[in-house]
Amino acid sequence: MKKCWLIKYPNWKSNQIKTSNMKIINYILVTVIALSFSSCMQQPKEKEITETTPQQAYEYMTTARLTVSESKRLIAKGVSANKEVKDRLENGIVIITLGTTNTYLAEELAGLSTPRGSFVTGRIFPSSKEDFAKGMKRRSEIVLMKGKPVDISYADALSCMNEKDIVFKGANMVNYAKCQAAVCVGAPDGGTVAKLRKYTDQGKGRWIVPVGLEKETTQDLFEMQKLTNGDTPRGKGTVRLNVTQGNIYTEIEALKEFADVDVHVTAKGGVDGAEGGVSLLICGTKAEVEKAENIVKQLQGEPAFVESTSDSKK
Repeated sequence: MKKCWLIKYPNWKSNQIKTSNMKIINYILVTVIALSFSSCMQQPKEKEITETTPQQAYEYMTTARLTVSESKRLIAKGVSANKEVKDRLENGIVIITLGTTNTYLAEELAGLSTPRGSFVTGRIFPSSKEDFAKGMKRRSEIVLMKGKPVDISYADALSCMNEKDIVFKGANMVNYAKCQAAVCVGAPDGGTVAKLRKYTDQGKGRWIVPVGLEKETTQDLFEMQKLTNGDTPRGKGTVRLNVTQGNIYTEIEALKEFADVDVHVTAKGGVDGAEGGVSLLICGTKAEVEKAENIVKQLQGEPAFVESTSDSKK
């Protein structure tokens, strides 16, 4: 079959010139494409990397390694030092719902002294072990009005809140980059979190989520909520999720209560008690970093939430 350009140019010499020109053009095009593809496959140069990830110039930095229980204690101490929390303790309402991290909050804010596990509702423990809180009498939520415990139901306390008042409810997962937190829900009525959101979602009170970085995930929690809360048949113990955003309080926020520092996660987990723990890089001026270090030193040796039999014999 004849090429269209041969039909257009019947003169042979002219055709030869055109053929030669087309070969040159094709060669140039192939070369350009090959070079473009090659450049796409090359790794960025060091200069390019530093330009896309600007580095803060710090005077000093150090690492704090926290166990899970030390992290919970740090969060509780940070909350108790927070100016807005202090204001509500003096002038308003603070509600502490049940939970493991919230047990530490209750100890710091309300002087709670009760067996570990009695201030907890749902709990996650190894399938190979018996429920550590089995048989314990469960405490109810703690309501503080102007810093004093009051004998009022959780539902009534929620209805009394104004826009500045605070309710603390922990979480089971956190996506720190997206400021998201997710609570596992097993109760048919949505449990504790559903009750508080009837008010906080309307601006009546503020829900603060004390949660350790041990529970960090990269998943978009709103997408996970769609999955877990769907109509797919589920096995026993498969919970739904209730997700919130923009109200998390972790070890990072806690350290910032005590020192003007930047805090970054550099490692997770470990051995010999560091399982589930977090390593934090604390950066700033030497004086400010040392302030944070002093707080961390006060937490070191915090007992595990549930001490094993071998631990209790030491």
